[in-house]
Amino acid sequence: MLSRISAVAILAALSLCISCKKHAPEESAPVKVTVTPIIQSDVLATSQWVGLLDGFQNSNIQAQVTGYLLTQNYKEGSAVKKGDTLFTIDPRPFQAALAQAEADYASAVAKAQLQQITLQRQTQLYQTKVISEQEYQTSYQNTQAALATVAASQASVQSAQVNLDYCTIIAPFDGVAGVAQAQIGDLVGPGGRVSNLTQCSQIDPMKMNFFITEAEYLKVVDLLQRVQSLPADQKKARFTLELADGSIYPELGTFDFFNRQVNVSTGAIQITALFPNPNGVLRPGLFAKVTAPVQEISGALLVPQKAMVEMQGVFFVSVLQPDDTVKAVSVKVGPPQGQLRVVSGALQAGEKVVVEGIEKARPGMKVSASPYQPPGGSAPAAAAKPAPTASPEATK
Repeated sequence: MLSRISAVAILAALSLCISCKKHAPEESAPVKVTVTPIIQSDVLATSQWVGLLDGFQNSNIQAQVTGYLLTQNYKEGSAVKKGDTLFTIDPRPFQAALAQAEADYASAVAKAQLQQITLQRQTQLYQTKVISEQEYQTSYQNTQAALATVAASQASVQSAQVNLDYCTIIAPFDGVAGVAQAQIGDLVGPGGRVSNLTQCSQIDPMKMNFFITEAEYLKVVDLLQRVQSLPADQKKARFTLELADGSIYPELGTFDFFNRQVNVSTGAIQITALFPNPNGVLRPGLFAKVTAPVQEISGALLVPQKAMVEMQGVFFVSVLQPDDTVKAVSVKVGPPQGQLRVVSGALQAGEKVVVEGIEKARPGMKVSASPYQPPGGSAPAAAAKPAPTASPEATK
């Protein structure tokens, strides 16, 4: 009987154990995430704007005298050198006017010389009391009038020569000449006739004009004033251009100037940069995106942009703890640096932040971490990068 009771007790105990095993909760597996260390480095923060390219110099080539267009001496859209002849106006009327002015000048000179001889004779007669003072004064004034006529005739010669020179219209600088606005045989000149003959632009270097807001201006005004005061040869080329097709222009630009006032209609102020254009790729009127440095941040902390989560306007990153749990840390977001972003907060260089799987890794949860592989297959930094020595040239 005792053995029978023992057997029943053993069976009951086994059943209880089986029942306990069946209802015991199973522990969930750690969430798989990828992590990367926080990088520390000096950062040159940049911003981007849309701007409009313009020639370094632009000139409306105009006819300064009225006449018939005789020749067009350039090919439209071609490069021209300073002093090259672009157009000629029929010079014959102006040659005749110059010849007439030169003849009038010669006549005036002859009359003045004769009057001076007369004055010398009259002076001698006056000194010997042969003629009256009135006769002497008359001769003297006639001589002064003759000399004035000579000066006026000389000015007429110079004016006629200028008008004749205007018949040959030349390029004011090295550049590109545009489409001709007048045809051979047209009557051109100021005052209601065709006066604008073409346009000419100096395209090397090119100006990039863009506008920043009042708030942006006030943040960088110290930098703008410092760079504008530098000699041209000390300004660093730090501006980049993204063209309309998405390509990056190979030449870097330098800061030139910022305008004297904020536009009261738009609340923006003009900034101008200069870009080398040796191959003539850039042309006036092109729109492009310009990227420019606005701030140097020494020892900035950088994390991948994918590592940040926004909740009600506040950004967080999940930091991996020594016990393989994660902790949410609020951060202040700074400027982007490619796929990274400058952040500040209760973080240290070298700490690891969650990049992938962040939506599943709740604070305090155990995770299984593996290294994050950025796009392109490059290995992430194993430790914090030492911050390089800050250069005072960084923002020039």
